[in-house]
Amino acid sequence: MEASPDVPSLATLLLVEDHAGDARLIRRLIAKLRSPRYRVVHVRTLADALLLSEDQPVDMIVSDLHLPDARGVEVVGRIREQVPDVPLVICSGLEDEAGALRAVKAGAQDYLVKGQVTGHTLRRAIRYAIERKDGELALRRLASHDQLTGLPNRSLLRERLQQAIKQSRAGGEPFATVILDLDQFKKINDSLGHDVGDAVLNEAARRLRMTVADTETVARLGGDEFALVLDPAPRPALEETLRRIVSALARPMYVAGHRVQTSGSLGVSLFPAHATDLSGLLRTADMAMYRTKSDGRNAYTIFTDEMHTEAKNRLALEWALKRAVDDGQFELFYQPQISLQNGQTTGFEALIRWRHPTRGLLTPYHFIDALEEFGLIVEVGEWVLREACRQARRWYDAGYRPLRVSANVSAKQFDDADLVTKVRSAISDAGIRPNMLELEVTESLLMRDAKHASEVLSELSALGVRIAIDDFGTGYSSLAYLHGFPLDVLKIDRTFVETIGRGDRGTAISQMIVALARHLGLEVVAEGIETEVQRDYLLRGGCDVAQGYLYARPLPREDADEWLSSRRAIPEDSRPVLKLHGQSAIAGAPSKLPTSGGSAS
Repeated sequence: MEASPDVPSLATLLLVEDHAGDARLIRRLIAKLRSPRYRVVHVRTLADALLLSEDQPVDMIVSDLHLPDARGVEVVGRIREQVPDVPLVICSGLEDEAGALRAVKAGAQDYLVKGQVTGHTLRRAIRYAIERKDGELALRRLASHDQLTGLPNRSLLRERLQQAIKQSRAGGEPFATVILDLDQFKKINDSLGHDVGDAVLNEAARRLRMTVADTETVARLGGDEFALVLDPAPRPALEETLRRIVSALARPMYVAGHRVQTSGSLGVSLFPAHATDLSGLLRTADMAMYRTKSDGRNAYTIFTDEMHTEAKNRLALEWALKRAVDDGQFELFYQPQISLQNGQTTGFEALIRWRHPTRGLLTPYHFIDALEEFGLIVEVGEWVLREACRQARRWYDAGYRPLRVSANVSAKQFDDADLVTKVRSAISDAGIRPNMLELEVTESLLMRDAKHASEVLSELSALGVRIAIDDFGTGYSSLAYLHGFPLDVLKIDRTFVETIGRGDRGTAISQMIVALARHLGLEVVAEGIETEVQRDYLLRGGCDVAQGYLYARPLPREDADEWLSSRRAIPEDSRPVLKLHGQSAIAGAPSKLPTSGGSAS
């Protein structure tokens, strides 16, 4: 190995040439270059070149295409494998220009023809090689790094994971893969804007880089999701690193003039204990991350085999629910609501059920959370609204006074920008008056964002739809807040109704709720009534409507029809007309549909 005098300010050019005369010529020409200036290191074999490039940084390589230990594109391939980012110029004989072109296609940036090398052609080849390599690196960085944070993206993460797997198999040391999700990021993004959201992502990326070693990979997968590939370490050291990451992300962020509080939910998979390939590591780490979220967030969870079984069951449930939506396996059951003053049926609450092909009839307890998780709740909720409206019309067409049908609105539905449009469409398509539909929302949903809730409820109320607070008493509404919402009904939660007659606190709360509703001019519905004692107490206290097993369980549509037909029906000639937009829905009908909701005798 021969080297020019070691001048620290000069870049290093590695010359790989076994012919002494050619090597002297190239070194002499390089020495005359004014810019760039190089310190030349000369070796005669590819093996020596690869060995040297392992030991010291190299800025440029000029190599013969025919060496004692390698020839043709093999030279390029092995150099590129060892030093992929260094510009490479190939030297070839006049008779092998085609081979030189193949070498360029294989990864060299330019080539020189021996016998035609001058200072000008050498300087031009080196300049072109640097420019082309810089361009290649820039394109590669665009393709391999996240443009917002500068972190490796999913593509580069996969490369790093493959390298880690290869090294672990060779050395026998296990390593950890981490999937990380920022908690509450969507809320931050929606409330403070995307610029603040981007600043939060950049700050999270900075904290992650500062928390782990330089040899460890931090990548952004997209959105608020990151991934890390950690170096092999004993379990205690690994868990200490995980705790540092959790702690770093939990500290308040001060970005774009805002104090932002977020945290991280981490899922961890160990190679080879939990998975032996790239996809398996990412999948199991993802499962563990979701466990962290379900357990309360702002923590880490290391994968266990139990999670794999849960994930399989979760996937099966997701497919089953999608099939249920496509195949119409959902049904509505109807629980009667009875006037405590006269015993007449004022309406029904529509309650969804799943007619599972193998498990039979399932209540919402078994699938509502899954509908939320899998993003199906808005679609299914719209079907519930439409079917409830259609059923109200069927009962009217069967000869009953207009009956209210109430339906629950989930948080995701409430946040749907098209909710009011969908409600209006459901009412119009069914051909019912808006006050025949009652929408039930929970206290917690209203108080989550009172301003937004008031705006949405005002639009719904303007349609003529009735608004009820469901499970009232379990949240934290105040009288001032209730005054600000366009409400029609308070529903006393069954947990308070159950305690009536026992002389405890629930009875007093029921009394307070009825008094509050009276003060606000609202109707009171008590749900979960199972005994005559409960009914009589609520009747004396001024409650308007009762619902519960004392009267009827939730009924399939056919049974609800029988329930109504078993009670006194209104003669055909006394049915009120259903007017829509000033037009009679029943030709020649003598009167207008009452806006109070009416009752079935």
